Amino acid sequence: MKKEADSKELPNTAAFQDEFTREFMDSTKEVEDGYYLFRSKTDGYTMLYPSNAKISEIPYEKNGKQFESVIFEENNRKKNYNYVFRTTYETYGDALLETSLKILSRSVGYSGDFNELEFGDNKIYYAKTEQPIETENRKATAYKFFSYIVSTNSKKSIEYIYTAMCFDESNIECNIDPKIEEDKALKLMKSIEFNN
Repeated sequence: MKKEADSKELPNTAAFQDEFTREFMDSTKEVEDGYYLFRSKTDGYTMLYPSNAKISEIPYEKNGKQFESVIFEENNRKKNYNYVFRTTYETYGDALLETSLKILSRSVGYSGDFNELEFGDNKIYYAKTEQPIETENRKATAYKFFSYIVSTNSKKSIEYIYTAMCFDESNIECNIDPKIEEDKALKLMKSIEFNN
């Protein structure tokens, strides 16, 4: 998408009203209700992208065609929810699978096994966890759904972490349903298509 496009002519969603996020969108047409097509700046992959999520510009990293780290977030304090997505693209494929799973486990505080799913041309090593968060002023549960996704016909892989939580469960109603969030996480992970 053209960076300098007039935001008044674009869809009234975070994905298009935010200038930096807009650079990653393949088209102004939704692929399906509530989702656009995200195209990596490495040209290595595409995936479904939530229409109301915004990419954080500061931690964004890219190294040539081999590496890209993207954090995008959708939140609404009034409705008491915060969704954070983090994808890290690399060109290791399954060459460093065990190491990559250990790094992923460590980064999310997980010590269990991964389920292996096959979807299209990808293998998805998937797990989930929930972690209570308590401070002086708030109480919440972080539901984490994470995977290491490997292409079966190229040396490409993505670490995908999706965290869903309410800002505060102690004073405001929390409507996050872990089952619905898990279904959403798997839908997004399965949407990844690596380019050959």
